[in-house]
Amino acid sequence: MSAPRLAGTVRERILSLAREKGQVSRGEISQAFSMDKKAVSVAVDRLLSEGILAVNGVRESRSGRRREILAVNGSHAATVGIDLGATHVIGVLADLSGTVLDRASYDIRPGLPVALILDQMRTIAARLVSTPRGGGARAIGVCVPGFVHPVEGTSLVAENIPGWKDVRIRDALQEGLGLPVRVEDASRALAVGERWLGKARGERDFLVLDLGFGIGMGIFIGGSLYRGTGWKSGEIGHTVVDPRGLPCACGGRGCLETVASGRAIARQAAEGIRDGRSQLLGELTKGNAGVVTAQDVGVAAGMSDPFAMELLEAAGSAAGLALANAAAILNPSVVVLGGGLVSSGRVFLDAIWKSADRHLMPGMRQDLRIVESELGLDGSARGMALIASERIFSGT
Repeated sequence: MSAPRLAGTVRERILSLAREKGQVSRGEISQAFSMDKKAVSVAVDRLLSEGILAVNGVRESRSGRRREILAVNGSHAATVGIDLGATHVIGVLADLSGTVLDRASYDIRPGLPVALILDQMRTIAARLVSTPRGGGARAIGVCVPGFVHPVEGTSLVAENIPGWKDVRIRDALQEGLGLPVRVEDASRALAVGERWLGKARGERDFLVLDLGFGIGMGIFIGGSLYRGTGWKSGEIGHTVVDPRGLPCACGGRGCLETVASGRAIARQAAEGIRDGRSQLLGELTKGNAGVVTAQDVGVAAGMSDPFAMELLEAAGSAAGLALANAAAILNPSVVVLGGGLVSSGRVFLDAIWKSADRHLMPGMRQDLRIVESELGLDGSARGMALIASERIFSGT
């Protein structure tokens, strides 16, 4: 007869430590959590018998004793993470260690009906679950920009997706797929990805500045994801950087998103093309200003186009100012720059760094690392797959 299943906090802490470090010994578990060695052995033996933890070799200790090296058994189960943005739907199938096993995506156009976007999300999830490796899928996570209600599984509003309001995502996907569904904000999902797989691995207090079509922020405080009252934390894109600036989709004026988001950069670039301010951008878009993107601006800036460089420097300076304000309040150890705009080039990123340096108090700047994400466009989807795996880690 197998040992009873280990559930609850001890289980989650052991598995989380193993995933964070990649591999861990029983002694390291005992030391990390100040647990009695016998209690650790009982807990580890249960997780081994369940198959969610595996022996991944042995290590010689200083005393000459051989110690088992333990790791999360990634093949024990899989989860699906789906990231809905203003211009894309990205889905990944990941194992319990966070390794991506498969991927699917769609580009979406502004103004698509809500029902069609939900159909695309269902199609991606169904495709990933139906693959040979997807047979072990146990849960699905979906992230969207804007306000969400994680308990109800509802997306309340996403300003950058027209018509998207009070969408019951969990109900829409669970009904057709038969798997439990978690719903979360996209920037917070990216922060979870960075916490376990990226540049914030092992950090307890850090921020992720999510720079894309819109702008959001994921916040970790004391090792825990901070969601705020009403689950509305991290809306840095709607902090004001110019009180007399342009109107924002949120109803405010002069928000960071009106200057530094992918949407704002594309809008300004389109105006520049029409005004003849950039011959290069006109050539890249074949004179069709309506199709220009922030990525086009990044390409032009990389080719030393003065207008493109000016746009990205202004956007980066505003983002750096907002970052400095957030860091001054929360005093994190790390800020990770993530999202699609990170790939727009050095002009934008260097402007963020310079602006943050200029506006941060010297005593705070020396404690802060600003780094670039390496998770790419799949960061939020991968983070969402990890959030979906929490039920497996908790044993519920």
